[in-house]
Amino acid sequence: MRKGITEAKNGSTIFNVLALENLISKGYKFVQIKGLTLDMHYDYVEPHYLLLVPFRELPTDPLKKDIYEPLNSELLYKWATEKNEYPEIIIAKYAKD
Repeated sequence: MRKGITEAKNGSTIFNVLALENLISKGYKFVQIKGLTLDMHYDYVEPHYLLLVPFRELPTDPLKKDIYEPLNSELLYKWATEKNEYPEIIIAKYAKD
């Protein structure tokens, strides 16, 4: 649970088309999608936030299976162009290149 708190509070960015294109230009190919409650605990049933964690490559370790979406997907572009008040979609801070 503390991991969710750390990921959500470490300098996130609001998700929009510009942020999506910025991730693509930096070489990221996927995002891991995490649902979080208001008190920053993981919850995929009724999340208040959707936290998108950028990845360049998908993990090969079967223990790290989770929900991933390619950055060039129609779903992410649809989310980026819509006004999302609930759940709020944010991008987790990623390593600076």
